[in-house]
Amino acid sequence: MADRTPHPHDLAAGPRTDGVRVSRELEIPPERAAGLYPLYREVLGSLGSAAAARHLLTEEEFVDELADPRIDKWVATGEADGDFLGMSTLARDLQAVPWASPDFYIERYPEQAARGAIWYLGFTMTLPGAQGAGVFATMLSAMTEAAVAEQVIVAWDMCSANIAGGLNGAITTQLATSAGAISAQLDTQSYFSADFSGGS
Repeated sequence: MADRTPHPHDLAAGPRTDGVRVSRELEIPPERAAGLYPLYREVLGSLGSAAAARHLLTEEEFVDELADPRIDKWVATGEADGDFLGMSTLARDLQAVPWASPDFYIERYPEQAARGAIWYLGFTMTLPGAQGAGVFATMLSAMTEAAVAEQVIVAWDMCSANIAGGLNGAITTQLATSAGAISAQLDTQSYFSADFSGGS
C-alpha cells in the first residue's frame, strides 16, 4: 500500500493493549484458514440461532474469504509468543461482499466510490480467553488508522442481538473518540413470519 499523509482528523491512534501485535494480511493460506475455522464457529456459532439472516460462513466460504486479496485480514497475535488472539476482516472492494449492494453506497458516497475508498467491515473474532482484554479494540485502532490515512468510508452491518449486547455502541464510541468519525445508521431490514400451523 502506498504511503499517504494522515488525515487532519486523525485525533489519536486509539486504544492499544500492551503485548498485542496487529498485522494486516492480504491472504491467509487455505491450510491455516481451515485450522482457524473451528475457532470461528466456537466464537460466532451463537449467531446461528440469534439472527434471522445467516451470518456464519461455511468452511469453504471462510477459507475463500481469507484467501481473497480484496479483503484485508487484521490479525492480532501475542508479541511475546506469536500466538493467535483474534482477527477482523475488512473488504476494500464492495464486490467482495455478496450481501452488500454497491449501488447503494455509490449513490451515497460518489467521491469515495470513484477512488475505491469504500470499505466494508466483515466478521471479527477474538480468542475466548482473550475476550474483554482489549484485543478487538487494538485491532479496531489499527483499522481506524488505515481508514483515516486513506480517507475512506467504512460500512458494516450488525444483527439486533449484537446491537443489544453493546458491540455497535462500543465500535461507534471508539471511532468517534479516536478519530472523530461520525457513524450513522444507513438502512434497516426486518424479518416476519405468519403462523398457519393452527397454534395460538
